[in-house]
Amino acid sequence: MQLDELTQELTPRIERLARHLCGAAAADGAQEVFRELTRSWPTFRGEALPTTWAHRLAVRTLVRFATRHRRQQEREPAASSLALTLDETAVASFAAEPFTALAAAERRARVHMAITRLSPPLRDVLVLRAIEGMDYAAIAAALELPVGTIKSRIAAATLRLAELLQDLGDDA
Repeated sequence: MQLDELTQELTPRIERLARHLCGAAAADGAQEVFRELTRSWPTFRGEALPTTWAHRLAVRTLVRFATRHRRQQEREPAASSLALTLDETAVASFAAEPFTALAAAERRARVHMAITRLSPPLRDVLVLRAIEGMDYAAIAAALELPVGTIKSRIAAATLRLAELLQDLGDDA
C-alpha cells in the first residue's frame, strides 16, 4: 500500500477522530496527523497493517495536538477579554520596570536554550510534562513507554536541566 492510498482511505476516519479530540481545531489537528504520517512513512516497518500503524500514529498525534492546543487556549485569552482584564496600575508598573522584564526574558531564553541541549528522550518527556502539562500515564501512552521509564526520565531531565542552567549562568 502506498502513502497516498493510505491517506485517502483514512481521511474520513482521521477527520472524525480529530473532531472528537480537537473540537474547533479539528482541521489543524488532522493536518498535523497527515504531516506526521508523511514524515513517519519511511520508518514504517510493516509489522502491522498500514492502517493499524497509521491509526495509532493518528491517535498519538491528535492527543498531543489537542493537549497542546488546549494549553495554548488557556494561556492566551481572547483579545476582547484581554483589554478588560488589564489593570492600568499593573501595566504602568511593568512599563516602569523594564529591567525586571528584561531579566525575565533573559531567564526564559536560558531555560529554553538548556531544554534544547537535553537529549531527545529527556527533552520529550520534560516538554510533555512541564510545558504540555500531561500526566505520567498520558505521556507513557503517547510515547508507548512504561510509566516507570517516564518517571525516571523526568527525574533525569530535571537534574540535567539544573546542571545546564548552572552552566549557562542561571542561579535557579
